[in-house]
Amino acid sequence: MMNISVSARALVAARAVDPHVSTAAVRAAVEAALAEQRRELEIRRVAVSDDPDALSPQP
Repeated sequence: MMNISVSARALVAARAVDPHVSTAAVRAAVEAALAEQRRELEIRRVAVSDDPDALSPQP
């Protein structure tokens, strides 16, 4: 499990783009970006693996 803390710096950066953005929106964007990165890394790992069990998600 991953715990995400939105830093004041990230919130300031997001508000430079949209002054009305909420902390929850910034957190959701970070979570979505991390989930996408994990998916891409898993796809690459499976693509280079010769292990037929590599498609099974690891706990």
